[in-house]
Amino acid sequence: MKLKKEMSVLFVLLALLLVSVITAFVAGLVVFEPDTGVGDTGIAPDERAMVHIDLLTEKRDVPDEGLDDLGIPSSVRKYDLMVFDTPAIRDQLLRGELLTVYLAGQPYVADLQESLLDAEVRSAGICSFTGTLAGGGDVVLTLNDDVLVGRFVTGATEYSVESTRLNDTIYPEKVLHYAYSSADVVAEGPPAMLSGYYTTILNISRGDGEEYGIPANGTEVEFMNVGYEVVRLTDADLKDFPTVNETIQTDIQELSIPVDEVERIVEKNYRGKIAEYHGSYYLIDFCKS
Repeated sequence: MKLKKEMSVLFVLLALLLVSVITAFVAGLVVFEPDTGVGDTGIAPDERAMVHIDLLTEKRDVPDEGLDDLGIPSSVRKYDLMVFDTPAIRDQLLRGELLTVYLAGQPYVADLQESLLDAEVRSAGICSFTGTLAGGGDVVLTLNDDVLVGRFVTGATEYSVESTRLNDTIYPEKVLHYAYSSADVVAEGPPAMLSGYYTTILNISRGDGEEYGIPANGTEVEFMNVGYEVVRLTDADLKDFPTVNETIQTDIQELSIPVDEVERIVEKNYRGKIAEYHGSYYLIDFCKS
């Protein structure tokens, strides 16, 4: 009888020890999960766009017809469509509040500060913000009442948001946007080119951007009104970007860009911006395959 009681006590102790080990193991797993700064906000996974900002985003289905009207480059192989409550997003950021952003389903908290633009741009209602993502990453947002253009970089992946310049069918007062990741962009060209990074630079002054809603003879304020930030490039600047310079000078697209030059473009935050060079305007970008 005494032996049976001792065995019972032993089993209880072993069970408690096992529970402690499992609890510690699970706790260890939780500790090593990346801290993105936000928990579940209750948005169903199938309702989240590739880039989903707070509860201020609504995903849209990709239509079966009329895809060419969206103006999405053919090099973007996968994307989501959505509309944003851009005034609410802008007001939230101007109040200094954090922004919850889902990138491919993973939630992050974005801490953004306003980038000071000139008074004329600011008076037109255009605001630009830069900041970081909790857990690691960078964000650049430019928006007005209708259009949002954004870049979200986390790890080796960059998520982009662009405007289609089309009105939403459900809320006609809103503009339809699309989002894609750098992993879903491929170079267009001969098979021998399909490896690495390539230039995709538009000569805005010549009219290359008109199909994307960028006026050929537009002013810098007009460029910003459609969601693009303008930067200046000089001959001295382009010495650090020989492939970009060659594309501008020769108009040969999809030139292979060395990785270190790509890194400098990202570091200088030139990608996706309109650059003024010797009185002409160019949209600086590249694609990866």
